[in-house]
Amino acid sequence: MIASLLFGVVLITIPSSYGLSVSCMMEYDDGGAPAVYGYPECPQWVLSPAGSLQNQNLNCQFAILQGRRDYQEDAIACNLDIKVPLLAKDAGKNGFEEEAVGIVAVFDGHGGKECSEMASKLLFDYFYLHVVFQSYKVMAHHNGVLPSSDYKSFQLEILKEALSKTIGDIDLRFSQEAIKNNFYSGSTATVVLLYGRQILVANVGDSKALLLSEKIQSALRTEGDSTAHLSATALTYDHHPDREDERARIEAAGGSVTNWGVPRVSGVLAMSRSIGDVYLKRYGVIAEPEYTGWRPLTTNDTHLVVASDGIFESLTPQDIGNLIFQWNSHFQGIEDSKMPVSCLSSTSLAECIINTAYEKGSHDNLSVIIVPLT
Repeated sequence: MIASLLFGVVLITIPSSYGLSVSCMMEYDDGGAPAVYGYPECPQWVLSPAGSLQNQNLNCQFAILQGRRDYQEDAIACNLDIKVPLLAKDAGKNGFEEEAVGIVAVFDGHGGKECSEMASKLLFDYFYLHVVFQSYKVMAHHNGVLPSSDYKSFQLEILKEALSKTIGDIDLRFSQEAIKNNFYSGSTATVVLLYGRQILVANVGDSKALLLSEKIQSALRTEGDSTAHLSATALTYDHHPDREDERARIEAAGGSVTNWGVPRVSGVLAMSRSIGDVYLKRYGVIAEPEYTGWRPLTTNDTHLVVASDGIFESLTPQDIGNLIFQWNSHFQGIEDSKMPVSCLSSTSLAECIINTAYEKGSHDNLSVIIVPLT
């Protein structure tokens, strides 16, 4: 059955001065977010004990289904209104300004649910912490005075660096738990940041992010493409072990790529980058994300889709574009007959995609998040 999702909420309180002690900064430099959370000199960074249930809404639609697997190992996270303190235009005068940042993420676990669950729980709080520390470092480096023409680029770079460090620290934190508890699990991490009208995509593994855009009318009239009203653009590139650059790194580390149904690292893991999988790190498996750089959204961009690879066992990216168009047309009273039967009983667009992928034969866990952009 389609499951509800607990979303973490950032409840860290930052002093108005945003001052950080020298010892706290040293802990951060030495051990990142895991070290800061456990250090008594940084009481303002202690996590609140509980998350909260965020109801599905028009701006963050999600669905998750166990499908034909024995266990559910996917986890997702979505919050489009995380208030983070970024450097103000005049950092010396105003210090920080509160800005809204959206985060959309899918974690597709394997070998157990421990890794994907931890990643989804830590994502928002780790990201928030890193934004604060990275902003503080940039402010200190420039003595509180940033070039006014470049401060937006500083903000974008801070957000990217915060996301990189967040993913790295989640991998570190889980690896510590995995060694202690003999966990063998790992997870993909496909995370999209939305800030203003720009998006940044970080990818580890083989989950996917798509951007759906309206086509121009002339393209819709071309032969054989009369139903493709939305064009799907992939924003991620799968990290499969047989990808030339991925294979080179694995073999340089002493690993091998062998085929067992699909190409696998040392005959085991069907991806070459992941969070966790601590026992394959020595063979070149890394958690370093690959980025699709900051991309401005246009008026033609209609939906952001982030999904686990189970969706794509039976649907292509363009199939998803077609489903979204058909769903919207159905509720506008247009082309009702073209919407698949699997969607007629669905309560949301996300559930429509999940149900269609399942009915078309996907055997994996299924999860998808859809963010309308208009």
